[in-house]
Amino acid sequence: MNDFLRNRKGEPVFVIGLQAHNSSTGTVMIDRTMDAIEKYHGNTLEAPIYWYAVEPEEDSYDLSLVKGLIDKARSRGLYLIILWFGCNKNGHPNYAPEYIKLHPEIYRIAVGPDGAPVPSISPHCMETLERDKKAFLKMMEFIRDYDEEGTVLAVQIENEFGYAHTDRDYSALAEADYEKGVPEELLGVELDDMGELTHDGSWIGEFGRHANEAFSAYYHARYVEALASAGKEILPMTFFCNIFIGETGIEVPGFSYNGGGGVGRVIDIWKKGAPHLDLLCPDIYLSGRRVYERICSRYDREDNALMIPESATGGDANAMNLMLAVGKYHAVGVAGFGAESALDDAGNLLPEARKVALTMHAIAGLAPLLIKYRGTGRVHGVIQDEFTAEEYIRLERYHVLAKFFTGTGVRGGFTSNMNFRAPENRYLADERSRGILIQTGDDEFYLAGVNIGFEFRRRTDANDPKAYAHLSSRQSTQLNFLSVEEGHYDPEGNWVIDFIRNGDETNFTQYSAFGNVVRVRLNPNIGMEV
Repeated sequence: MNDFLRNRKGEPVFVIGLQAHNSSTGTVMIDRTMDAIEKYHGNTLEAPIYWYAVEPEEDSYDLSLVKGLIDKARSRGLYLIILWFGCNKNGHPNYAPEYIKLHPEIYRIAVGPDGAPVPSISPHCMETLERDKKAFLKMMEFIRDYDEEGTVLAVQIENEFGYAHTDRDYSALAEADYEKGVPEELLGVELDDMGELTHDGSWIGEFGRHANEAFSAYYHARYVEALASAGKEILPMTFFCNIFIGETGIEVPGFSYNGGGGVGRVIDIWKKGAPHLDLLCPDIYLSGRRVYERICSRYDREDNALMIPESATGGDANAMNLMLAVGKYHAVGVAGFGAESALDDAGNLLPEARKVALTMHAIAGLAPLLIKYRGTGRVHGVIQDEFTAEEYIRLERYHVLAKFFTGTGVRGGFTSNMNFRAPENRYLADERSRGILIQTGDDEFYLAGVNIGFEFRRRTDANDPKAYAHLSSRQSTQLNFLSVEEGHYDPEGNWVIDFIRNGDETNFTQYSAFGNVVRVRLNPNIGMEV
């Protein structure tokens, strides 16, 4: 299974971050971004570097913006993911230098099916590619030489790459590539619902109704591959592309999303076209659970770990869905976009932002375990669907009921760290339940979440003649525990106990209310005789 992002020492890092607004780099707004990251319990700043700033004039380079961003992140103890805003940002060449924009006869603009130019630079144009790559490599050389501490964790190449308002480039330049037919490495790649095929080596013969999208996806991937492969020669690190998702509207390229981007339909083509690109990462702002899970399942692959570099910074839906992305679809990182907008004028989290911050708090507290147990089947993400009061999890040794506090009257007890009646915690009464349970041993569990409790009952042996008596005994429940601890992991990965629960704090459910981490050690010796 594809792995986590790794720091310069080769250690896995679970990314919990926020992304700055597009124009914040180099301004005081970056400080506000990092203030927000702290309140979200994050460890990573995502921020753009602009091609026009790196190369203000042709062959004249200025890396001061890169230096300043690295220094800012390092000063706050954050990892940095640099977003390379090169020839294409959401389909548009906004961040290309002026000399690129002023010479479309050299740096070609794509052409739509009506023969009119579209606001996208063509990836078929080698002149643009070479200029983009040269500036990108100047940045990578600077990172290699200046960032010996390894503040920069990864680099995103372009931003939601693809054509705006067309499914492919219909210019003479692109048409020449189209007539070459399908490259050998794509023969045999299958896309859903292609129709009847002739398999004659042409784009329509191999991909049917998806011929134009397949063609565009391959050449966009080859463009990115040129940057990624050359970048890795300078500094081996994670390179990824963020994706304008395809699971929207009627799912037609150029109409519903950027044509040629690495959407779910053409991931296999992108993987063939850009083998040095580590990850394709969906930007998910959709709130519906069904479509959210469909997107996650497409990008959670053996050759592509799920990472969500952009999502909403607030709202109930994103607060719930991020927990699913991590707990069910093995996400290796999550981040929200527009960090500065999550704070009010006094620098406090807005009510809507607080919802996602609570989820990220829970995820951050479990990060060492999420790294260790990813893909083992021991991580369980649970969210409260509408009208539900609980969810059942069947484990080998235990029946587990996730109990949802919101609107159910479930009792959770009180601890030194949590009191529902305290004014500062009253907002919790309206927070829909969500959480993650991780089994770290036969009888050991860690849990974290929001307004959620877990009840454990020992499963009986299949051949036990007194199974019902044993199952219904108090000794088979979570009350037969060895210890229940609230705590956290220190920077070295050691578990630190902050508070030991017992008595009233453990009589009902083993719970987490505001993202705090709880360790539960159950008694392996149930010791029952009936």
